[in-house]
Amino acid sequence: MCEENRDTLTNVEAYKIAIATRNFEIDLYWKRSLFFWGFIATTALGYGSSILAEPAKQNPDLALLIACFGLICSVCWSLVNRGSKYWQEHWERKVTDFEENLGSLELFRAEDKLDDSKSYWLGARKYSVSRIAIALSDFSVLLWLSLIVNHTLSYFPNHIYLSSDAKIFLAILGTFIYLVLILNVCKSKSWISFTNKKTRGK
Repeated sequence: MCEENRDTLTNVEAYKIAIATRNFEIDLYWKRSLFFWGFIATTALGYGSSILAEPAKQNPDLALLIACFGLICSVCWSLVNRGSKYWQEHWERKVTDFEENLGSLELFRAEDKLDDSKSYWLGARKYSVSRIAIALSDFSVLLWLSLIVNHTLSYFPNHIYLSSDAKIFLAILGTFIYLVLILNVCKSKSWISFTNKKTRGK
């Protein structure tokens, strides 16, 4: 009996540590994002200043270098987001395992059915905040990459030429396609309760 109590107490302590570490990872997730937002926003300001300056003060070569730095920052941001999400999900799995050992608690696995029938437009939706953040960082990567390609093409006007109308059309089309992907891919995964898991195992 004493041995059982000791095991239960160990599970409880481990459960608390798993929850605390998960919350710590989420906190770090947003702190890291703020760090990269600062770098990318500053880079975007520098790029805009070099492009929108008076013709005599414009420096396309500097703008290209700034865009390259912006691309590196965005790629790092995207990778850090993915790493943070990995560890967040790792500790969430640990939490659910401990919940199962402590008598099928379902604080993290039980899915509430919310009735949004009265407010379809402004109602709650099951989207993953971390997936949306990853999608945003990936879009930032594509944006900087597009600017670099645009600058590179300007060095070879006789070989490859795209009109301003064509560039605007491609930008709008790409943005629309990416928006549709976000709406479909960034939904949260369905939760499986322990009861359903046990039923499936039978």
